[in-house]
Amino acid sequence: MKSHLAEGWYIALPSSKIGRKPQELDLFGRQLVAWRDGAGRASIMPRHCPHLGASLAIGKVVDGRLRCAFHHWKFDASGRCVDVPGVEGLPRGMKPRAYPIEERYGYVWIWYGDGEPAYPLPEVPALDADRHRYLGYRFTHTTSASPRRILENALDHYHFMALHGVQSSEPLQTIVLSDQEDAAENGPPIRADAWIGARLEFRGLELPPAIKAMGIRTERFDLLVDGWPAGQRLTFLLNGEVVVKELLGITPIAEGRTIMQGWSLVRRTGNPARDALTLAAYRAHHWWGTREDLVIYRNASDTSTSVPVRYDQAVLRFRKQYATWVDRAAVRSGKRA
Repeated sequence: MKSHLAEGWYIALPSSKIGRKPQELDLFGRQLVAWRDGAGRASIMPRHCPHLGASLAIGKVVDGRLRCAFHHWKFDASGRCVDVPGVEGLPRGMKPRAYPIEERYGYVWIWYGDGEPAYPLPEVPALDADRHRYLGYRFTHTTSASPRRILENALDHYHFMALHGVQSSEPLQTIVLSDQEDAAENGPPIRADAWIGARLEFRGLELPPAIKAMGIRTERFDLLVDGWPAGQRLTFLLNGEVVVKELLGITPIAEGRTIMQGWSLVRRTGNPARDALTLAAYRAHHWWGTREDLVIYRNASDTSTSVPVRYDQAVLRFRKQYATWVDRAAVRSGKRA
């Protein structure tokens, strides 16, 4: 997986699944351990003790530090060894081993790459200051697809018609964005060389029956997508009005096993009954569309070669940008023990 994974921010696991009892965690094809210290701070670090390789997942959190079961070496949340019983001082060359992490939006996010993160975890106002404006739910799906294939899917406008049966009276268009202000609806700007944005435009849209049954009509549908090499923010607009926002995060377990998870958020209208129906209808439609995608993922060949056509411009642009962050990871993350 190391040679195909981009440097960036990934979802490690939901915040609720990490406590003071150490637990095994598999990410990036690596064996890690996740735990919380005495102050409740989350930590993720290599699973095996640097002394003689015992699993820290069978250790205990004692006095707020992770204690190895074998010789009782202790580590703080930064991954620094702070105590070696029976030895004066600490062994030379011991460096902190914890990964950079952020805990936001109900998840523990982890930086894949050596050293400090190249950019902050992207912000999602709909899950922060604007959370009261939305009804939402979390989703999670496990697939054999690579992170790149999952992320490029939202930029592939033609598959919405061919696979998902989206119909419109006019040709669909994808506009690759060059100005981050054009994606401001999704949140504050992401570092420029890690960012890609696109606007998918559907005109004369034929809505699914479940949506039309609620009296919703539209002639214009837009999907605003922007993100970084390990995640995406999405906004769905009907007639220029925000109806749904999503956060898509990637959890790369190992080669051939990836979790795609995040949030779907339906904008409140002030009518609780209608909002509940809209949420239920969108959730069913989202589930069905993802189910169709998962069938493709399960049976597809994940190759960098393709025979592109004119409507692949956004996918090709994403692949080029993604490759630069794969190269960064290959050079830098290989240094991590």
